[in-house]
Amino acid sequence: MFKEGMPRSTGRPIYAFFFKFAGVTVAASDLAKLTAIIRTFDRPRAIGRLLKSIRRYHPTMKVLVADDGVEPTPYNNAEILRLPSEKGQAACLNALLARVRTPQFLVINEQAEMHKAVQLESLVDLVANNQLDIAGGNVVTCRKRLWFFVSRTPQSKHGLMEIAGDRLTLLPGSRSQGSGFWWCDLVPSFYVARTDRVRAMGGWDPELRDDCHEEFFFRAHRHGIRVGIHPEASIWEWSEVTKQPTDVSHRRDLALSVAKMGLAEMTDLEGHTIRPPRLSRAA
Repeated sequence: MFKEGMPRSTGRPIYAFFFKFAGVTVAASDLAKLTAIIRTFDRPRAIGRLLKSIRRYHPTMKVLVADDGVEPTPYNNAEILRLPSEKGQAACLNALLARVRTPQFLVINEQAEMHKAVQLESLVDLVANNQLDIAGGNVVTCRKRLWFFVSRTPQSKHGLMEIAGDRLTLLPGSRSQGSGFWWCDLVPSFYVARTDRVRAMGGWDPELRDDCHEEFFFRAHRHGIRVGIHPEASIWEWSEVTKQPTDVSHRRDLALSVAKMGLAEMTDLEGHTIRPPRLSRAA
């Protein structure tokens, strides 16, 4: 287990001791410099669960939610930004980033859930201490089984970028060990980032809508943004039946992402090869 780079106590308000007594982990002073940004799309149950878990473990953290769903849903305990329907994840994240007033922000999927061992403060420390510009954690996929049984499966969603000419290969794993983290180039959508560095690189490409993740980290790599994974930080992410793009539209958007990166092809973490869209011939 890592010992270096872990959060240090800086004094806590009296209500933090109440939550500690009640069995809830809170580090309000550590998270004053952090804003959570979340995009939601017609998943009231999922976003409700996430917001409830955030308020349980981090009751004072600032939370911004962009809702581009077809049916607007009221939420408690968060500042809501209503956007035109189906704007896409990239546009939602950009709109939220423009409203961030803290030096760091947290990207988290709406299907995620906080738990008592999430170690969010450790990610904040890595960025606040200037060790990393983007500090990510691991994702544990949760699925409900019979009755109250839940299966929890750790997912390896962080990786390296191997660039050879105009070909990009994403490889699972990390490069080398840092102080309390492992160096890598790509982390899942659970990370703390420096606001100024992400703004300087232009945020997310809105043309890519819901498939902007790989292109975002490719540009981050080009901009020299330091990325790492904390091996003990993790978030639960629930696997549910949701409104997802079809495989055809998903692969089309990924192909556009490859074109945006100026590549001939990209091999993703699952070993799938994606190439840019073919140009239609003039008649």
